[in-house]
Amino acid sequence: MKKLLYTIMGGLLAVSCSTKDSPSPDFNITVKSDSYPLGDTSFFYLTGNPYTLTFWAGDSTHQYKYRNRTTAAGKPEMQFTSYRQGGNQAGSLQLLISTDFPGVYDSASVYSPNTHWTDITDRATLSTGTTQTASGVIDLSEFGNGGKPVYIAYRYTGQKSAVAQRTWTVQTFSATNVVDEDQARMPVAANLAAGSWAVVKMKNPAVQWVLSASSFKVTGGAANSDEAESWIISKGLMLNKAVPDVGVPIKKMADNRLESYFTIYKSPGRYTATFEAATTTIYDSKSAVKSVDVNILP
Repeated sequence: MKKLLYTIMGGLLAVSCSTKDSPSPDFNITVKSDSYPLGDTSFFYLTGNPYTLTFWAGDSTHQYKYRNRTTAAGKPEMQFTSYRQGGNQAGSLQLLISTDFPGVYDSASVYSPNTHWTDITDRATLSTGTTQTASGVIDLSEFGNGGKPVYIAYRYTGQKSAVAQRTWTVQTFSATNVVDEDQARMPVAANLAAGSWAVVKMKNPAVQWVLSASSFKVTGGAANSDEAESWIISKGLMLNKAVPDVGVPIKKMADNRLESYFTIYKSPGRYTATFEAATTTIYDSKSAVKSVDVNILP
């Protein structure tokens, strides 16, 4: 009797567990045509009824194979614009980079014997009195540093002399990783604010960088002002950064069966369009992926 009872309970338990399993997504994709003229609508036909569907067109930023990419080998670059005003002192602005700054924003850390700064000022075009002077593209490839963060710094100095000190404004900034594999431009720091800059005050508290949402500026003193020094340093920047590609959700669990889908590609080329289906419950999740090639003619 006990044996029979255990058998029945085991069977009920097995049934109970099996009802918690998500069904495998059963679907398929076909295309109306494997080639379309540029600007025409590309149609996909779907069979089956998975709970959810996500579409990856295969164009830039929508490639399924890059969905988990967070780093990528590439060519890191930076650019900025500057504006020099007033004064008559040469060499008052330096651009520097460090691969071993500890991220502690004080003078001791900046000048620590364990911190090394490389002066890359000569790689940039600096303003000689014109606003929004473009630095040009500055190649940072040699500082890739094996996936460790690097720090960008602007160092201002003003001398005590009979001539006024310079005033400098850095008006824009960006850093980008141009990925080797597909030449995608990945934002390391998309704009000045993304650099998360911090001011390190040195000499003469009256002449220091002032950071705003759209620029940072240091106003030099008049003739015979005290010697001045101020640094402004970025957060740690990952020069090999990559942004994962994303898919477009096209069906939710509550939606009706999806029998077709379309998109319009903006450039000629051969694309791999991918549909990712999933059946997900609170107990389990299963997924399946189907891909088709689409040729967009010029």
